[in-house]
Amino acid sequence: MSSPNDPVIDELQTNEGNVFIGRAPAQGWLKPERVTLRTPDHTLLLALLDRPPNVERPELEFLLYKSRIAPHGRTSRVRPSGQILEKFLSLASASDKDIHGFASKFGPLLIFCREERLPPEDAEMRQLVIVESCEVWRYFAACMRSLLRIAACFHGGRAPDPADWSTIGNYPPTVDRAKEDQANEEPVDWLNPSPSTGEAAWKFMALFVRKGKDRDRAMWTRLLNVLLGLGRVRPWVRWEGPERKARPRVVFSGPNLLSHLAIQLCLVASKQDSFAICSYCNNHYSPQKRAPKAGQRNFCPDCRESGVPVRIAQRARREKLREKSQ
Repeated sequence: MSSPNDPVIDELQTNEGNVFIGRAPAQGWLKPERVTLRTPDHTLLLALLDRPPNVERPELEFLLYKSRIAPHGRTSRVRPSGQILEKFLSLASASDKDIHGFASKFGPLLIFCREERLPPEDAEMRQLVIVESCEVWRYFAACMRSLLRIAACFHGGRAPDPADWSTIGNYPPTVDRAKEDQANEEPVDWLNPSPSTGEAAWKFMALFVRKGKDRDRAMWTRLLNVLLGLGRVRPWVRWEGPERKARPRVVFSGPNLLSHLAIQLCLVASKQDSFAICSYCNNHYSPQKRAPKAGQRNFCPDCRESGVPVRIAQRARREKLREKSQ
């Protein structure tokens, strides 16, 4: 799997010379228990297993649990890093095998997908099966790359390449089949209480782009905002760890892959430096070097100057000694 190596995207680098490193922190999300690559050769096998034999193009089948605890113990979680977006962009021309390998590590996109019914005994185990098309993965990887290339042109005062707009407009049949009345349907809870309802909006704008209309900065910002909606990007309050030691913290990306990709993409496209939320006062600040890793304690300059990290470390040491003595 190759890196984008795109000189146009490289124009979006920060003052430190980085493009994909040092962006906003994000929360982790559940890693799928199993990811199966379906190809047309699987049709007969699915029929024998009493599964719907409707595989027209290569698809990814994700087996997930609806809670953090699986029957065999605690499920593993994805800890996002700064390289995920860069690797995802390279999927625009990747093979089905490469897409399957990436998806096995980082989970589903949870857009333009379908949920398959499970036998009653599996449903009682709170299992969830999501099926996504490989062509949707390639399409959105290509769209995100084009959105960054268009951003670099806007920042540089140049007209974007029409081919980048055409990439967004040439959506695959799976996207074309998106339900226009999705917003009026009963929401489906896919691993979080904020299901996506922006698929019809994305298709509507991509259709205008396909016709050659509104290929301007306003359309570019609308596409980014819809992408944020598809990824469920919004403030999330997290409170993990022992109650006496941990504090609530605020993050802006949801517990899924696309949420992380969307917010990182928008920051890169906007040429915004990294930002973080202080673990103690919950105030927003800009790290001097790079954003902290997911789950890592971090403190703003004011809290550091007042000695908050030292006090927290001393308190943790005293509690550890107290527990040891008991």
